[in-house]
Amino acid sequence: MLKKLVPILALTSLAFGSGLCFNPYNHNYGVGLKGWGFNWGNKTIVLHNGTMYLSKQSWVESIKLVKYIAKNNKALVLMNAKVPSVDREQVYFIVYTDCTNGKPVTEYLKVLGFPSSHSGVVNIPKYPIKFGFYKDGFWVKYLYMVLETDGDGCQRITHYYPYKLIKEHKGYKGPMKFYNLPNKLCYALTKKLEI
Repeated sequence: MLKKLVPILALTSLAFGSGLCFNPYNHNYGVGLKGWGFNWGNKTIVLHNGTMYLSKQSWVESIKLVKYIAKNNKALVLMNAKVPSVDREQVYFIVYTDCTNGKPVTEYLKVLGFPSSHSGVVNIPKYPIKFGFYKDGFWVKYLYMVLETDGDGCQRITHYYPYKLIKEHKGYKGPMKFYNLPNKLCYALTKKLEI
C-alpha cells in the first residue's frame, strides 16, 4: 500500500506545485462574490474541474480557472467570470492563496481593471495577462481598454501587491506602472476584437 501511495503523492506535488496543499481546479476558495462592484450575491467561489456554474438569473453565468502558478506554498490563480452585461462578457480576477499550517487560506482577491459596459481587461495572444511572484509580494500585468466617444484608450498596466499591504487589507494601494499603447494600435485592436 505504501509503495502505491508514494508515487501518487509525488505526482500530486508535481501537479499542484511544490508545497501546495490544495488542487486549484477543485477547491472552495472561501471568498464571496459580493462587493466586487456588481450585484453578484453572496456566492462563494467553489470550482469543480476548474469551473463554477451559476444561475442564469445571476449577473455571472460561470467562473473558470484560466491559469495558475505556484511557488513553494503560495498560489496565484487567474480566473474569469462570464458576465453578459460587460464588454466581451469577461471579467478577470486574480486570487492569492497561501498554505498556512497545511491548510489553504485565500488571502486576497482582486478584479483586474474596472469592468463596465465600455471598458475591461482583455487576454489575447499579443497582450496576455501575466502574473508572478517577487521577493515581497506578487505582480499582475494586463491590457486595459476603455471605449470613449472622444477616442479609445489602451493601457498596459502592471500592478504590484506587497504582502505587507495585503495583510493590512490595502493591497489595492500597491505601486502601479502604466504604458499607453499608440492610438493607431489601440484603434486597430478594438476593431479586431469587435469591441
